[in-house]
Amino acid sequence: MVNDDYQEKFIIIDPEEGIFLGTAKNEDMTFMDQDPSDKRLVALFSTHNPFEITKAVGFFDEEDAKEYWRIYLKRRCPKAFIAPVFDNSKGPYADVVNIVKSGYGKYAWDLIDCLPMQSEIVH
Repeated sequence: MVNDDYQEKFIIIDPEEGIFLGTAKNEDMTFMDQDPSDKRLVALFSTHNPFEITKAVGFFDEEDAKEYWRIYLKRRCPKAFIAPVFDNSKGPYADVVNIVKSGYGKYAWDLIDCLPMQSEIVH
């Protein structure tokens, strides 16, 4: 049973690249030796998460997610699939905790590693 505060969102998951997190401007990726004058967007996935993001882009409509994958990601990630997630976070993002609760934990370990901890002390 899903609480009324939750809504279904759709995320893109690639078995090799992980969970699609969104895009970043190429100019913001200066630490990766990118050309700052290159104005293209860079697709971010959980297996390469330099910004320690803990949320994924969550489309409100499954067809929108499929269309985005077909247009922008299909050539790079032909094995990707659209996964439904019940999420209670605001806006067009799905939180890692809700991604795990929706059954996609095996793709979310990189996001889990980025969650803030109560204590950073190594025991």
